[in-house]
Amino acid sequence: MSDDADQLLKQGIEQYQLNQFEAALQSWQQALALYHESGNVRKQGAALGNLGVAYQALGQHDQAIAAYRQHLTVSRKIQDCKGESNALGNLGNLYHALGDYEEAIHCHQQRLAITQQLQDRQAEGHTLSSLAASYYTLHCYDKAISCYEVSLAIAREIHDLFRQAQALKQLRFAYLTLGDSHKAAEYKQQQLAMLLALLAETTTAGFIQSATMIGLNPLLDLAGANLSQMDLMRTDFRGAELPTTNLQASNLHLADLKGANLRSANLSHANLTLADLSRADLQTVDLSHACLDNANLRDANLSHANLSHADLRTKMPRANLQGACLTHANLNGAYLPAANLNEADLSQADLTQADLSETTLIGCNLSGTILKAATVENAHFGHNAGLSDAQKQDLIKRGAVFEDLG
Repeated sequence: MSDDADQLLKQGIEQYQLNQFEAALQSWQQALALYHESGNVRKQGAALGNLGVAYQALGQHDQAIAAYRQHLTVSRKIQDCKGESNALGNLGNLYHALGDYEEAIHCHQQRLAITQQLQDRQAEGHTLSSLAASYYTLHCYDKAISCYEVSLAIAREIHDLFRQAQALKQLRFAYLTLGDSHKAAEYKQQQLAMLLALLAETTTAGFIQSATMIGLNPLLDLAGANLSQMDLMRTDFRGAELPTTNLQASNLHLADLKGANLRSANLSHANLTLADLSRADLQTVDLSHACLDNANLRDANLSHANLSHADLRTKMPRANLQGACLTHANLNGAYLPAANLNEADLSQADLTQADLSETTLIGCNLSGTILKAATVENAHFGHNAGLSDAQKQDLIKRGAVFEDLG
């Protein structure tokens, strides 16, 4: 009889894992009846706990609470501390889900005392997290923070990466709620440190997946972060907020940065080959010595950016490069129609065969600039340092317009 009951218990678990909740319920009901007949009280408790889980999955909350309460009674009767702890945890989590936070706290407090008595550090940490969540919902932020801090310490002690990440995330949110942005930033920095450590240890998890696991929003939480020399190939950063982020020497080959905010970011020596930076905000960004070969910079805002020695053999129609530094940049064959290069520094830049049609270059420094075979039809020049009269006449013959000539 006991073997039959054990088989039904196991069968119910398999059915539950396949989301066959009704079938699992029936298996566990049969197992409970057999355990009752054989007088196996401990196994009755286990079956009752499982029944509660099945009822909860089916949305039958009153029956679930009744089953958990029976499990709790049985466990206390036979002094099964582990079973008592599990029953209280299930009750606390269900009460929280139902919005009865006071009762949830009552259950979790009892469970916490038991886990401490059993010296079960993992269960203690989980209970503290659950207790903190109920306190937080009731706006008892100080109590929530205290629980999360102890939970974090335990997670670090037992090397539970997931619980560490969750505790750091919740502590950051709690301090933001309290208006303490400085303390929130401290916990965010710890999250970032975890992210970098995780990426250094594994080659299987992607950047976005790892950041999400750590509790960071990859599109919002990386502003100002140090991501230098990271392998971010093919990473989806569309619309991401990355101002002042350090991406020096990072591999962003084929990355999608469409519409991203990279204002004042450090991308010097970065590999942005074939990256999509269309409509990105790259104002005052440092792209010196960066490789943007065949990147998409359509409609990008590169105003006052540092692009010295950058490889810009790419598409940049309608890009805003006003005041940008492009000294020694490689723009050989670049596609720049209707771009704004007013007041940019193009000294010693190579614009051989570049398409500058409809481009404005008023006040642009062209000292030592190579414009051999460049398309300059309706390109607007004027007040340009470094151009001789002969060069101006040559450009005019090729279709350029000089604003400073009568």
